[in-house]
Amino acid sequence: MNLFLRSSILSALLCCAFAQAQPAGPNPATAHPIVGTWSWTLPGKTCTETWQYRADGRRLGTSGEEVTQGDYQVPAKPTTTGFYPVTETVTQSNGKRDCSGDLHTEGDESVIRFIQFSPKQDQFIVCKAASLEACFGPLKRVQ
Repeated sequence: MNLFLRSSILSALLCCAFAQAQPAGPNPATAHPIVGTWSWTLPGKTCTETWQYRADGRRLGTSGEEVTQGDYQVPAKPTTTGFYPVTETVTQSNGKRDCSGDLHTEGDESVIRFIQFSPKQDQFIVCKAASLEACFGPLKRVQ
């Protein structure tokens, strides 16, 4: 067998083996801009909130002493005003207070937050409604 043919066969085998070993998952090029880890520190305080949104609709959060897990839903496109309504439900909580002193218990009713990304999608603000009147942030992308 000549060297070229052996190299071609070896390349094909390695390519196929590598492709089969790759885990199936979301394509980063098509992932929603919310997917990732985001962080924010309250102004004038040392308390930091970190939120991780996973592509599978799960959310992990830490805020002060609080640690929560939950589910979230977000549309693929923002509203005409540029906000994404994000519906979140806490499914697990350690029962401790967050940076604002609030408690979020398991099975709480769903909360809708309205987020708006910066043009580079490396930051977002969180608002009570689809307006800039009652917001906090920006949360900055950590990962």
